[in-house]
Amino acid sequence: MVTQTPKPDDKKPATAAVLTQPANVSEISFATLLGLCSGYAAKKFAKGAGFVIGASFLALQGLAMTGVITIDWKRIEGEVTKRLDADGDGKLTTNDIKAVGLRLVHNLSKDLPSAGGFSAAFFIGFRYG
Repeated sequence: MVTQTPKPDDKKPATAAVLTQPANVSEISFATLLGLCSGYAAKKFAKGAGFVIGASFLALQGLAMTGVITIDWKRIEGEVTKRLDADGDGKLTTNDIKAVGLRLVHNLSKDLPSAGGFSAAFFIGFRYG
């Protein structure tokens, strides 16, 4: 049995917005699975990176306190800010974090059949990972 997709009526613009082709469920499921797994892995990676950065700070600060080394924290802060400042305002803000996160998801979902499913699942995987 062949069903015909109704033609949208030009006089009723709301009809044109409602009549769409059905989505391919296998593509949505595949992109969703990839997004969920990628978000989970990204959170684990971020936790590992946080541990390494924190442990390095503790070690460096301990050496600085004993007088073994001298650290110019203002210079380090300036370099880190310069490299991580996504919006170019000279400060690290929540907007920079959002921009980096959105850029990451955009790059990961490129050429996927359902970027929306990937994106939503990525954030769920990251949240609960």
